[in-house]
Amino acid sequence: MDPMTMMAIGGTIVDFLGASQKAKEDEARYQQNRINAAQARDLKISSLNTRMIQEQEAAAGQKEQLAIAALQKTERAKVAAGEAGFKGGSSIDNAIEQFETARLRTTTTINQQTKALRNQIQLEKMGASAEAQSRINSMPRGQEPSMFAAVATAGLQAYSGMKTAEAQTTKAVAARQLAVQDEVNILLEKRKSITVDAGSYSSSFIDWDQ
Repeated sequence: MDPMTMMAIGGTIVDFLGASQKAKEDEARYQQNRINAAQARDLKISSLNTRMIQEQEAAAGQKEQLAIAALQKTERAKVAAGEAGFKGGSSIDNAIEQFETARLRTTTTINQQTKALRNQIQLEKMGASAEAQSRINSMPRGQEPSMFAAVATAGLQAYSGMKTAEAQTTKAVAARQLAVQDEVNILLEKRKSITVDAGSYSSSFIDWDQ
């Protein structure tokens, strides 16, 4: 195998090894970026879950306070009515109903606010997941080079080098044959010239002798 072909095959091998190493490095960076993105997402979602729990606990505390306040107002109204000599009546019932209506109205408002906050937090959690996925997709994965392609390229280079060497050898042999043929032709021409000269000399000698 000629040196140029060996250098070409060597270059193909070096390129393959270099591409393989780069693929490993790219894949390592991708995996680390993926881990970082997932950790950031999980941290944000954990924070949102904690916030939701705190808000639900606060809402539950508010509703409990409303219930206690309504009960206290009802008891005070009953006590006041009893002290005033009223054992019952529409006025007391109306007052109690107003207390309960106010409690229910405020409780409904708290429930609506809690539901809206829950929906908002759910959207933020979905946004955190989408952001993490976008961050992961922003970095390409390592692409391993094709061993088959490298082997095929090296084989093609070897075959091409062999054919080139054969062509050069054939060309050299043909050139040598032409050179030999030229030398033979020259020798034949010289021999012919000598023969012609000898014939002319012999004829001249015979004519002189007569």
